[in-house]
Amino acid sequence: MTPGIAIADAIVPLFGVAMVVSPAITRPTLQFGVRVPPEQAGTPVIREARRAYQWRTAVVAVVATAAAFGSWGHGSAWLPRVILILEIAAGVACYQLARRKVRAVKASGDWFAGRRQTVVADTSWRADPARFPVWWLVPALAVIVATVVARLVIGHPPAHVPLAGFAVVIEQVWLTGVWTGMLRLVYRSRPDLDTADPAASLRRYRALLDTYTKAALVFVALFDVSMLLLGLQRWGVYHLTGGAVIVLLLPILAGLILFFAVAFRAGRRAWATGSRPSAATDRDDDRFWKGGLIYVNHDDPAVLVGARFGVGWTPNFGNRVTWLLAGGYVAILAGLIVLLTTVGL
Repeated sequence: MTPGIAIADAIVPLFGVAMVVSPAITRPTLQFGVRVPPEQAGTPVIREARRAYQWRTAVVAVVATAAAFGSWGHGSAWLPRVILILEIAAGVACYQLARRKVRAVKASGDWFAGRRQTVVADTSWRADPARFPVWWLVPALAVIVATVVARLVIGHPPAHVPLAGFAVVIEQVWLTGVWTGMLRLVYRSRPDLDTADPAASLRRYRALLDTYTKAALVFVALFDVSMLLLGLQRWGVYHLTGGAVIVLLLPILAGLILFFAVAFRAGRRAWATGSRPSAATDRDDDRFWKGGLIYVNHDDPAVLVGARFGVGWTPNFGNRVTWLLAGGYVAILAGLIVLLTTVGL
């Protein structure tokens, strides 16, 4: 069994759990990508849609996990990836079924009729911006340095291939750089404040952002540790085969579990107080959300906005900067693949 197969198998149940719990950590006024007034967040139709979604996704998660671990040890490189793709597709289908039901009831009940739709902002977000926890990036950088030192101590690469043996370092730098860049963009994005209580929602958002970022940076450091362990195996320090390769991936798995657990707890805490009824309500902007998941607004200068399901952020595909960043990401990734393939890393 290769490390890639093992990690793909392990992600299947983790993604399944994330699907099931996502409604519990989503903002109460956003139900399956549909904006609803605060007083409608607990209506019977929404509770029924959430129960149906959770049952369906739980079944999907169990079946996908059984299929993934049923193929454990068969050595198939493509099967766990196919299972994960099918699990994601089934999860999206369950989401769309719930969303369609909520949208239909919202439209028939005309929930936003006669309500003053408002967009609020808090100037303290610009006057006193959240500070990126840069010191939490130090462990990941330290692991990268340790990987470089380990490779140099174990043996120099051939003179005709200067980068030979440093593929692990390139992978570490790549993921650490991408995650750090995305997190920095999140810190520059505007918070989605609650019209009924903008000051309190901004405080909760700051706490959510800080906790989420630190958990993400811990995951990055643990990913780099797993890459170091894989590098030591490639460089002949030890040789694990079969199911034993899972030992090399334990840091990554621990990081993923920690990240999901922290995101769940932070999301629950961020929206624990819910939204208070008010004469004004958040703007009904469903038209900008394709399928409740993809945000497209050409008049919005934001590059990233808060996701409508679970905890996280999503790009504004109506902004040209988003496409430039996506193009740069793809170009760099393609360049790395060509480099790794050409020099035999």
